[in-house]
Amino acid sequence: MSSPKKKGDKTVVDAERDASHVLIESWQHLHAQFEETRDTGWIFRGVSSPEHRLIPSIGREKVYGTYDAEREQRLFEEFKLRAVALVSDYRFNDWTWLAYAQHIGVPTRLLDWTVSPLVALYFALESDSDTDRVIYAVKYSHYIFEVDHRNTSPFSNTEVGRFTAPLAFDRIRAQRGVFTIHPTPTKIFAPKGLKSFLIPSAMVHDFRRRLFKYGVDHWYVYPDAKGLGQQLAWQFKNKVGLGLVTDTGASGNKASPKKAKRSTA
Repeated sequence: MSSPKKKGDKTVVDAERDASHVLIESWQHLHAQFEETRDTGWIFRGVSSPEHRLIPSIGREKVYGTYDAEREQRLFEEFKLRAVALVSDYRFNDWTWLAYAQHIGVPTRLLDWTVSPLVALYFALESDSDTDRVIYAVKYSHYIFEVDHRNTSPFSNTEVGRFTAPLAFDRIRAQRGVFTIHPTPTKIFAPKGLKSFLIPSAMVHDFRRRLFKYGVDHWYVYPDAKGLGQQLAWQFKNKVGLGLVTDTGASGNKASPKKAKRSTA
């Protein structure tokens, strides 16, 4: 369950999923929530729907079927065998291989987090689906231990831990990524002190435009050629930031050219 909310904050109770979230009422309200986590030691995760619980991808049985540890291990070994051709330095340990697998979409026992609330917000807003969005936050320095990823196997730890993502990967570096690793991947992660904020679907379009004005967009999060292409496609589709008179601002209002003042001389 999420941590207690401040007096005055409205909450949304999701009885079906045994969860409750602070209901975000405005951009300023969200900013105020982030201000409460500005000290170091917090990590954030943004998801595109309240249905997306804190469960690692390998443990999502509705997607991949009944979890089996042996199947997970076989998948990981097959990934390493094939992925050697994709990396310049194949002397990774298993932690780095696992981070790389997560990075490119292979189901793993990891969950992605970031130390940046704005990056988490981008991930929450990225999808075009007509759904409410959720941002999770937890003070990892208090509630999640740091694993020894140099002398242990990622498949031998017995409790949820955290480790910093290898900065060799451009996307992970840009996203300021942190991972949590889950020895029981099917179990919902609900650490002590977990906060969660629900952004109503009606606010998503405006929030993403505002985030663009802060410089956090698709190319920022995915700093490669594909990321640039998708960012420009979004700007073109939404008429944002291309210097055209049809461009709209963060509020969604069309930008009008300023009329020249007439000289009174």
